[in-house]
Amino acid sequence: MNTTQKPLKRSIILFMLGFLTTLCVLFSIITYQTFTTAIYRSYNKRMIDIVNYVYSHIDIEDLSTCVETGVESEKFIKLITFMDSIMEDFDIHYLYIVKPVLDGDRNGMMNIISADTAEGRATDPDGYYLGYILYDVYEEKDLYVYQDALDKNTISFCKNFTTWGYDYTISKPLINSKGEHFALLCVDIEVEDVQLAIRTYTALCIILILILGIAFSILFIIWANRSITEPIGRLEKSVSAFAKSSHSQTDPNLLIYNDPHIHSKNEVESLSEAIGQMTEDMRTYASNILEAQVQVEDMKNQVNYMDTVAYQDALTHVKNKAWYDNVAMRVDQDIDSGTAEFGILMVDLNNLKKINDTYGHEHGNDYIFGACHKLCVVYEHSPVFRIGGDEFVVLLEKSDYENRDSLLSQIKEVFADTAVDEHRSPWRRYSAAIGMAIYDKNTDRCINDVFKRADSIMYQDKVASKAARE
Repeated sequence: MNTTQKPLKRSIILFMLGFLTTLCVLFSIITYQTFTTAIYRSYNKRMIDIVNYVYSHIDIEDLSTCVETGVESEKFIKLITFMDSIMEDFDIHYLYIVKPVLDGDRNGMMNIISADTAEGRATDPDGYYLGYILYDVYEEKDLYVYQDALDKNTISFCKNFTTWGYDYTISKPLINSKGEHFALLCVDIEVEDVQLAIRTYTALCIILILILGIAFSILFIIWANRSITEPIGRLEKSVSAFAKSSHSQTDPNLLIYNDPHIHSKNEVESLSEAIGQMTEDMRTYASNILEAQVQVEDMKNQVNYMDTVAYQDALTHVKNKAWYDNVAMRVDQDIDSGTAEFGILMVDLNNLKKINDTYGHEHGNDYIFGACHKLCVVYEHSPVFRIGGDEFVVLLEKSDYENRDSLLSQIKEVFADTAVDEHRSPWRRYSAAIGMAIYDKNTDRCINDVFKRADSIMYQDKVASKAARE
């Protein structure tokens, strides 16, 4: 009896170990690949939006002249300030414009603009200047990767090692009117942060699977030892009878062990109970698998939530410039199909710099948040976007489009009343320049045409308001 038990026990243990190992490997691969794809897809979309947003604020010809002459223009200085603001507003590692220098003897990377945070500017106010060439920072193969990206006409992705770390980089070539690829606009995120999130989630899933698998394996081995290996010899006749009765059975629902109702606690009764317990164990195991699938779905929902957060302005909680760009593509499709009917409202807050300089950035944020709230209350049926530090856009459609004139008068009255209310704190006396433009199918070819008109009207309003105050 002992000689037959040992091989059977060993076979069961080896089978469970192999099953558990296979399960862990398969789930690990699926989990890692799924989460990696979702994370990088999300980061790609976000980085493309940032690159395109920065690119839209670059005067290509002016920047090309600066690179060629090595002299910083006024627009160049403004571009540095703008890129610094992007570093403050978005969770990225680096934002910069460079040009690979491949001379053969000594290769390097020419710095054009390196954005930095306010804290970084305070600790290192000079930074890298225009035309400064970095040697021994990039590996030569990485310099050729950047050069290859510069030679292209489209956005490129790559991973590279530098003295600043291991980064995932998206780059877009800057091409002047002569067709010269003179510089490369780049955004970096730290690969280690992304991979740490992926590894952490994968490890948690593996641990969960291991715990469930080990628990089930232990229960199964104990059950097999007590209920199969010991009584198998004496239950041969009962098992044979069950096999004969089931031999020609085609209905799986009828393949049920019939309890002989033996109350002497013999082997037949134990086997019947063990088979019943095994059925319950398998149901429990299936429930655990379904529960693991639910957890995977929860993680997918969390990734979707991360996408939503990426399109929301952190201060005002309205949509940001990236989301406006998405909505703009939808509106352009409506224009192409001939179904568009909309207006654009541009709002630029007055006195924000004065509030920041006099009362601090905290009250400056209060000023932005309060003004945005007034805007959202009046335009409660329209999406509001914060596209800059003190700039907002409202897309007027449906009921707000139909009532656009009355709503325009209302929002102007709101800002006019709060601006002169002496009972309010200075940072709650909201004032803004406003411009509204309506889509004209005879002249407007895209939403940007309407946007530019609204921006021009808003600018005229700001100039008139400033002249009136003076």
